[in-house]
Amino acid sequence: MPHKLSASFHQWLVELRRQFHQFPELRYEEEKTAIRICDTLKSFNIPFQTQVGKTGVVARVRAKHDGPVVAFRADMDALPLDEANDVSYKSRCQGLMHACGHDAHMTIALGVIRWLLENDWPQKGAGEILFIFQPAEEGGAGARAMLDSGVFDKEPVQAIFAGHVFPDLPVGDVGIVPGMAHAAVDTVTIHLKGKGGHGAYPHQCKDPIVAGSCLVTQIQTLISRDLPPLENAVFTIGKFHSGTASNIIPEQAVLEGTLRTLNPGVRENILKRLEKLLKGLEISFDISATTEVTEGYPVVLNHPELASYMETSARELLGTDHVHIRKPSMGAEDFAYFCQTWKGIMINIGCRDPQKEFQHGLHSPYFNIDENVLDVGTWFFGHILTQYIEKLMKSP
Repeated sequence: MPHKLSASFHQWLVELRRQFHQFPELRYEEEKTAIRICDTLKSFNIPFQTQVGKTGVVARVRAKHDGPVVAFRADMDALPLDEANDVSYKSRCQGLMHACGHDAHMTIALGVIRWLLENDWPQKGAGEILFIFQPAEEGGAGARAMLDSGVFDKEPVQAIFAGHVFPDLPVGDVGIVPGMAHAAVDTVTIHLKGKGGHGAYPHQCKDPIVAGSCLVTQIQTLISRDLPPLENAVFTIGKFHSGTASNIIPEQAVLEGTLRTLNPGVRENILKRLEKLLKGLEISFDISATTEVTEGYPVVLNHPELASYMETSARELLGTDHVHIRKPSMGAEDFAYFCQTWKGIMINIGCRDPQKEFQHGLHSPYFNIDENVLDVGTWFFGHILTQYIEKLMKSP
């Protein structure tokens, strides 16, 4: 395979990734992770800046000749999850796990830097590549925090690239979504207030649990009956808290859910219809209902010019059969903030053993990768970044 690195390079990538994997840290707590990144950058004699967006790191690889500036982003944080894998490099931090592949993303970014140095790009090439090691992707808007820091205000970044490991695809394959790639996300919290009392005398009470249970099923009709069939949205209730004992009807219930949309008009319509559902619920169950909507990450918009470049380049580098044009994901990504600032694109990088069928997805306690993806990601993005700079140099 053309993207297979030397045995020593591969082993270095594997050891680095396993170091990250064994010591995961939550959003804005990635201090030891940042130190490990900085130690690697020091060994390469690459300049960097720390504490960008609190715990982020920005490294800069300059070529000898002047040229355009592009960027590559790798996220750093882990998830609050106990790992279930029985492997030698299992997480050593109870309740924490790199279950979304960020350990691989950081490793690939550092691998690209090593690849650039070993291919003598700083002497032969032109321009600059910023490597953005970003904290707090998992719900902390670390991308926005880094942008708000002001570090990039005077950086003439012409494009930013990112990859996300993707267990739906085998190692050696990539997925590209032109245009809308990841959904916008809102957190919806619903408070129901009734009248509590003894479980043996429900007629004396106004039961918020029964009302909430009805609401959970009604919410699904917002997708199945209010949404046009060719539009996309997901409304999931992930939390339902109420009650203290089996024989007590409680006063209150709190439901919390996530709304994922690709179209601002669809989002607005669903939230309006939710308010009407709640008014009907109040009348039907004689309770009160209020909502809180917290806006999360916006839609990730892959720039069309970059999507076209990635598709063409990926077919040349990996082969046409290994490039998949995919539909948008309903997962959210704060890479969206970088895409709002610069031209940007995030692609899927296959990380499943090609000899196995899909087993466990992202955010699973059993999630793991075929570590050959580290070679593919390093080799692929090394070419993608340097060739794009060459493309810009040739543009009028």
